This record gives sequence, C-alpha cells and structure tokens, in this order.
Amino acid sequence: MSVGQKVQRGAIFIVDLSKRCEPSAHLFTRAVKFFLVNGYPRARDIEASEIILVNTCCVTQEKIATSRAGLDFARAKGKGKRIVLFGCMASLPLPKLDREDLICVGPKNLDDLDIHFPHDISVHSLSAPHLPPALYEPGQGLAYGDYFVLIAQGCSNRCSYCNIKRAKGEVRSEPAETIFREVMSGLAQGVREFTLLADDCASYGLDRGADLTQLMEGLLAAGPGFSLKLGYVYPQFILTHFDRLMAVFRSGRIRYVNIPVQSGSQRILDLMNRRYSVDAVMACVGRLRAEAPGTTFCTHIMINFPTESHEDFLRSLAVAEGFDEVLFLHYSDNQGTAAAGVFPKVPEPEARQRLDMASDFANHRKAGRSAVIKDFDCTVPYNLQGAGRG
Repeated sequence: MSVGQKVQRGAIFIVDLSKRCEPSAHLFTRAVKFFLVNGYPRARDIEASEIILVNTCCVTQEKIATSRAGLDFARAKGKGKRIVLFGCMASLPLPKLDREDLICVGPKNLDDLDIHFPHDISVHSLSAPHLPPALYEPGQGLAYGDYFVLIAQGCSNRCSYCNIKRAKGEVRSEPAETIFREVMSGLAQGVREFTLLADDCASYGLDRGADLTQLMEGLLAAGPGFSLKLGYVYPQFILTHFDRLMAVFRSGRIRYVNIPVQSGSQRILDLMNRRYSVDAVMACVGRLRAEAPGTTFCTHIMINFPTESHEDFLRSLAVAEGFDEVLFLHYSDNQGTAAAGVFPKVPEPEARQRLDMASDFANHRKAGRSAVIKDFDCTVPYNLQGAGRG
C-alpha cells in the first residue's frame, strides 16, 4: 500500500429511524463520518455490507415500535454482520430488548466507536456542524444550511411523559472553550449564524457552575456580525433569568428561540411535572417579543394529555397565539413514564376532534407558521420499505 493511501475496511449500511431529532441527527452524522473517513465505504444494499448502523428514536411508543422494527430488519438481513445500535434505544432500559448481538453506542457514549472499530481518526476529533439531508429532516425555524454547535446532552428536568431523561440522564455540558472554539472556526469559514443544540439549552452549564445566558453573553462579546438560534429552552429559565435574557434579546442577535410551553392549563402542566406559571411565562414572552421584533419565537403544545378537558385544550390554543410558530404534538403514552399511569385518557373521538381543531388553527393563522404532528412516525424509512413494522 502506498504512502497516504486509505485503508479499505468493511462497508456500512444505514438504517436511520431518527431524522427529525436534531441532537440525534448530529451525533449520528458524526458516527457515519467516523466510518467514512476511516475507510469504511457506504454500501448501497444491506447484503453488500459488513456493518449495519441502526439509529433509533424513543420519543413515543410509535417511534419505539418503528425503531424495534428497524432493528429486527437489520438482524433478519444481517446474519453474521456487526450491528451497531445508536440513539436513545441504545441507552433506554426497554423490556424484551435483546442486546446480546449488538454494539450499543448511546448518545453520551459516542467515543465507544474508537474502542470497537479500527480507525486512524478518532470520533472525538470529528465535528458535524452541518446535517446532511440523508440523515436529517429540519424542524421549525431550522434548515439544512444551519451551522449546529452541540452545547449539552441530557436534561435537568423531570417531565412526566418524557424518555429523554430516562435515556440520557442528567445534563452533561460541553466545556465553554470547546463551544467558543467551534464558533470561532465557523466565523473563520464565513458562518454568520449558529444554532446552539441541546436536549434542553436551558440546562446548559448546571454541571459546570454556568448557565445559558452567560454562554450567550460570552459568545456575542466575541465580536459583531453574527447571530444565534436557540433550540429548546425550558420555560422556567425565562422566568429565572429574565433581566439578563432581555439584554441579550435586545441586541437583535437572537434569530430564533423555541420555548416549549406544552400546555396553557396550569393543572395539566402540574401533571406533566413542569413547574412554572404559564401566565408568568407568557407575560415574559410578550415582553421579549416586543423588545426583539426580529426574533422568531416558537413553542410546542402537547394536546390530549391524560385528563385534559376541552377547556384545558382551549387554554392551550390561547397560549399558542402568543408565538410566531407553533408545533402541536399529539400525546402518546411512553411505557415506564409517570404520565402513562395517569387516567383517564382522552377518548379517541375527542382526541381526533382536537387534532382537527388544532389543524384548523394552524391553517388559518394570520401570522407565523404552525403545524400538527399526530405522531413522529410520519414517514417510513427507505430501508424499511416492505419490511413490516412492529
């Protein structure tokens, strides 16, 4: 082999079930990049591969079922091949999930790839500021051209319906110097807008004696001429840090922020274990919007949460009016979460009626974009065509 020639290693085949989650897409992009730069070519069909990469999502039971179907497909077609399980399923303690023949690489354990596979370039040294269309489907306010900077994983909150905390645990923040270095690298390449990426940006720094506002202040002080987008920001953070946040937003350099209020009903928020005053949050959001007219304010609203009444639902529609963009999410039980044990559930006819009402609301808004997602299993991954689903 001549000097500088890349070692050719076993081909990889991709089964990707998690294109709609930015943190997952970011980590999986880095994983795929690790294999490609280290001489593992991508196979066009599973039979021609030696390694199968299965990226999963566990946001709802439907996505868990689809992820299991993807894994079953890989096992059925990949006899004798190495199967690597990525995403939240790799860490979530799911019953009846046989892991004996798998290499499990959870969201916080990407460095394990260096242990399991021969390489010349460590996965730790690879970045993924841009997410390719093959591995990512953008959500609200985000796009293929966004320059992503991962600032944290995990979450400091304990929402009663969510699997993220179960899969990822407490927040683990990236060192501030690492984040600054990535932003400086992007600026040198001509990037003028950066998307701060985390499961909850508001949890950033809690493990390091810092916070998100401090991080933004430091980044913006590095120089003019660029702006920031913020992923999910837990609403209580807006209340706790309002005065400092107001100063940051007044700068006009925050292009987008997602503040997932989830419900307009205080009773439902309590059942969700989301401990903040919805009225206080909306008052602060209104003031921020007035001071930062160039910022797009987005929220998520969950509808049909257990015991939700029609009046609770109408309160959520009223809250949605306070944002530029709204994503309505249909509640789905996640086995093992506290919310799965809350009764009564919203009857199916009533749930469908509310989905229709939310769709009408989204379609007739005079300003801003809105959408309704009944579940996250909206598309069948191309690898699963005809394979059946669990």
